[in-house]
Amino acid sequence: MALQGNNSPSTVSVEKTFNDQHFLLNFIMSTYLGPDVFFDNPRRSASQRLAQALPPYTSNSLSFSFVSLSQLESLYYYVLRNANPALVVQPSVFHMYLKGIMPLPSSELPEDCQQFTSFFPLNIHGHKRYSGHYEIVKGIVLIDDPDTSFIKKEDLVRFRSLSGMDDLKIDKIKSLCYEHEYKKRKEDGKQNYMKNSKANATGNISDGNHNSSSQYQEPCMERHPNNPLPEPALSHPVSVSNHHILQGAFQKNCNKDGPAMMPLLTVPNGKECMSDASVTLTGTATKGMVGPPIGVVDIGISKLAYFFQAALPGVRRDYSHFSCEIEADGKVHIQGSTSGGKTIRKRSRVFRMRLHQICPPGQFTLDFSLPGPVDPRLFSPHFRCDGIFEAVVIKQK
Repeated sequence: MALQGNNSPSTVSVEKTFNDQHFLLNFIMSTYLGPDVFFDNPRRSASQRLAQALPPYTSNSLSFSFVSLSQLESLYYYVLRNANPALVVQPSVFHMYLKGIMPLPSSELPEDCQQFTSFFPLNIHGHKRYSGHYEIVKGIVLIDDPDTSFIKKEDLVRFRSLSGMDDLKIDKIKSLCYEHEYKKRKEDGKQNYMKNSKANATGNISDGNHNSSSQYQEPCMERHPNNPLPEPALSHPVSVSNHHILQGAFQKNCNKDGPAMMPLLTVPNGKECMSDASVTLTGTATKGMVGPPIGVVDIGISKLAYFFQAALPGVRRDYSHFSCEIEADGKVHIQGSTSGGKTIRKRSRVFRMRLHQICPPGQFTLDFSLPGPVDPRLFSPHFRCDGIFEAVVIKQK
């Protein structure tokens, strides 16, 4: 990669640093991440698929998985936590790289022009923004113990030297929630801002009925993401006595993080779901009569995470018709649409439906709450082929 200009020592040094930065970006993103192609078993990294000339894939070949930009950021800084700071780009540059708009010197070599979108094209791995600060990239999985047999020896030596890593295996949880320096600065700034705002607001807020600001400070501060979140209601109707029994079971079974100790809280049917304020089902899914109900939810708890399953028979699984969002307080929002209709085409045959017992086609939403706060960045969903949507989400520390 050649930079325009003179060949003074300072210019050469800048060029070398940039080359190393660009090399690390491409190596990390293409080695520790891969497309979630369902016919790749095991999943392979982006660089491995290119090196081994594996068959191309489309968005229809991808399973229902994603990573957030925040997780990609944490992965990058986690891998380079022991590297020379001069080799680590700032978050603004990193996000330009993820979008494929990072400024690069002109070069005729293809590897000098590669960015994140070179490995994960936007037309296949679409970016979707759910809020002002939460954006995901579809169809990507983390590979915590990458295969290095296909990587050139000189590239491995270079990466180990620049990153300070001897073993390329990483911890999946730590790498996706790594608190790097830039993130800590941002959080410290938020906390200082809230402290100053609270001090300045004292005695200056009134509701027009001569109520002092002290009555409103606590609920306002509770909405800040850095403050402890209140425990939401359980996701199915329980009596007061049963609620205490279930709480005791949670505490007893959360001593060890094992699947055998995970209690399941089952929502018996759609009517009971709708009778509880914490579980809301709207749209055509409420009209199912005899067939499998949409919106039946099971919830499991372990020491570190929550697990839930939602019955969604007949729901379209592609990204354009289905989405699931999880908030920090544990609220889960599922949106989708059911297939079917009065006339159904199967290849060259046309069927006119005479018996209707499942939910009619149309849009629906399913809302419920997990038993406690979570980290939405650490969310691993899977839409099974049998119509069960399930996911694991890590508890908030």
